[in-house]
Order: sequence, then structure tokens, then C-alpha cells
Amino acid sequence: MADKKGRAAMSDNRYKLMIVDDEYEIRQGLRSFDYSSYHIDVVADCENGLFALQTMMNEQIDLLVTDIRMPLMDGLELAEKVASRYPHMKIIVLSGYDDFEYARTCMKHGSLDYLLKPLDFEDYGKILARAVRMVEQERVHELQRAAWERKAKLSVQHLRKRFLRDLLYSEMKEDAIELESSAAEIMLEEYTEYVVCLLRFTEYPRRPRGVGDKDWALILFTLDNLMQDLWGKGYHYVDADGQCALIWTDRAAIDGYKEDPQSLAVELEQVIQRLKRFRGLFKSKLIYSIGTVVQQPNQICRSYQEAAALFRQDDTSSKNLPGIEAADPEEAACNAEQINNGHRLIQEAKQFIEHNYDRTITLDDVAEYVHLNASYLSFLFKELTGQKYIDYITSFRIEKAKSLLRHTNHKVHEVGEMVGYENPRYFTLVFKKYNQLSPLEYRNAAYGRELS
Repeated sequence: MADKKGRAAMSDNRYKLMIVDDEYEIRQGLRSFDYSSYHIDVVADCENGLFALQTMMNEQIDLLVTDIRMPLMDGLELAEKVASRYPHMKIIVLSGYDDFEYARTCMKHGSLDYLLKPLDFEDYGKILARAVRMVEQERVHELQRAAWERKAKLSVQHLRKRFLRDLLYSEMKEDAIELESSAAEIMLEEYTEYVVCLLRFTEYPRRPRGVGDKDWALILFTLDNLMQDLWGKGYHYVDADGQCALIWTDRAAIDGYKEDPQSLAVELEQVIQRLKRFRGLFKSKLIYSIGTVVQQPNQICRSYQEAAALFRQDDTSSKNLPGIEAADPEEAACNAEQINNGHRLIQEAKQFIEHNYDRTITLDDVAEYVHLNASYLSFLFKELTGQKYIDYITSFRIEKAKSLLRHTNHKVHEVGEMVGYENPRYFTLVFKKYNQLSPLEYRNAAYGRELS
């Protein structure tokens, strides 16, 4: 009765099990067990530990059932290697009476339990239920941990932006700087020099023409992220109008600036040149100004004010301020080349999706493959294809699922896993959203059309 309650309490997740035994009859006997009520799928069976390890490199396993005495690599060595490489995996050891000490050793290597041969399937079911509950609990804990980490990260990012804004716009008290900089994870030393540089779009504070709210939010987000990659001499803050304030804390850079006032300008020009790669996103020219060197963190706002005053002195057109020059024929040719390069990168991204759609892949995974910033890839995908990345990969997966439902006998949850959806319920929801039919209804309708 307790076992049935345990099974009833399980979620709709599926769990992958591997069987390892050198005797074919035992492997087949274990395969014949009714795993469906435990939400378990037997995804592989191997005749020794070496083959098992090779299979694990390409298949994520939750539960491992292994014999002890096997050729090439026995269960003891397999359990030891699995414990070190795949600590999440639950190991159930099968042993004869003569192998009892080996079984105890396996337990030291993290095995969940052991069963004596010949196998008692009632005991086997109880151990499987316990293993599944443990895997499920660990998954829940992992999701909770990831959620807390994301929440903490977002909290720090929020505190950092608020602190940098206050630091730039007002002369903060020393104790407030000490307290808030610690919470924002920002290091500002007393009696250290600082200088603020400002990057602006020429239309500042107006947006570039033809840019809507969503595109503008993406531009600000991308600029913020790109500055983390392109510039590392201190801290930066991007305001709601697109101005980026760079707070230089690098002593060598500031000392160089005091000796040669052009040194910071050279570095800023380099940053702007790198941003030219993203001209399709930043549909405006960028200009910059440099404030005065100050001696204390609470004086950073003065350097900011000096830099902002330079923009006002040179008029809103900012004709005399340095930055990206007006477009010329060579630049137009460069932009055409960038567009062609963009189409090539999108094609590479699509090929990556085509080869990996059957597993969980994120925008970051695709961006890393094509060597682009994730937010810029998202923009580029929409700009060049007219379709959002998430819509493209979802429709691609759903089309593959429809083909599998029409031409194979795989179960619905199996089809979902084959196109990258581990959760059957979520797969059904997404499928129905795109087709107005559930996967089963779609299969039945397709089957009916074939008969008519």
C-alpha cells in the first residue's frame, strides 16, 4: 500500500534507467519489469561497465542497475567512476551471496542499495520508487537553487544600477557610499582618483527615429551587456535615454590620462569602433566627452557634470565632439558586408538548431556557437528573418513532432522528448497552441485522413 501511495505521489516527469549485466537473460528479465507506473523508461542495456560508460557520454541517465561481476569493467569500478562523474545518478547494485563484500564497497561509492540474486521484484519496485523520489527531490532542489541564484543576481544588478545612478547624479555621503557599494558589490577606494566619460547617441535625449519601445529596451539592454565585454576599466551605467556613463577606476589609465590627455580618447575610440559591429542595432552615431579627474568617490558626480557640460557647450548637434563620423561610400560598403555576414551567422544559427533541436538549447548556446552576444543575436534574428528566435525554434520543433506523429508509432511523450521537450504536459500545451489540436488529436486526425 505504501508503495502505491509513493507511486501516486510522483510527478509527471520521466526518469531514464540503464541496465548493466553480462548475462543477456538477466538484462531481458529486468527489461520485462513494468516500469511505466514508476514513470521510468529503460533507455539502454549494456553487457559491461565499459560499454555503459561509453553510452553515458551520449545519454543522460537517472537510474543505474548494475551487476558486480562483469568482464572488462566490473560493477565496483563502474560504481566508483559513476559516483565521481555523475554524482546525481542513483545506483542499484545486483549481487550474489558471494559478492556481499563487493556490494558493501559499492555502497561506499554512493550506491543507493543492493539486491541479491535471484531478484525479488517486489523489493526491486520499492527501491525504484525510493530512487525516483530522490531524483525528483533533487530536481526540485536544483530548480529552487537556480531560482534563488537568479533572484539574488537580479537583486544585485538592481542595487548596482541604483547605486551607480545615485553616485553619478548626486554627491553621496561617505558612509552611504560605503554601505551601498558593499550591497552592490562595487569596490570604490578612498583617496583614489576617478574620471567619468560619457557616450551618447547624437539624438540624445531623443530616441533614434523609427525605434519603438520594445526595440529601444533591447538597445539599452544590449548596450549595457556589450560594455561589460568591450570595456573593463571600471563601472558603467546606461540611463533610460541611452547615455552610457563610464566610471574609470583603473589607476594606470587615469595616470596615463594625466600625462597624455589623448590616452582616454584613444581607448574610447576603440570602444566605439567595436560597437560599429552592431550598427544594425545602434541606428545612430555615438559621440563622447570626458570629465575632470576627481579625488574621492563622493566627487564622481562632479566629473559626470563636467562631462555632461561639454555636450551643452558644443550644442546639441555635438559637431565638435569626437565619435563616429558621418557615413561615406566605404562605410556603406562595410554595412552591406555586415548585412551579408549577418545572414551567414543566422544560417549557421539555424544549422545549429537543426542539429540540436532534440535537446534543451538556449539562446546563449546558439550565440556561443556563432560567437555573438546573445541579445544581439536575438535582435539580428528578428531583423533578418522577421521572426523571433523562440518562435523559430518552437515552430521547427513542432513541425518535426508533426512528422513523427504522422509517420512513426512512438508514444506522444516519446515524440516530445525526441524534439527537445522533456515535460510531456508542456509539450502538449505548446503543440496545441500551434495546431489547435493536442498531439494525440493531431495523430488521430492524420490517421483518419489516410484511411479516407
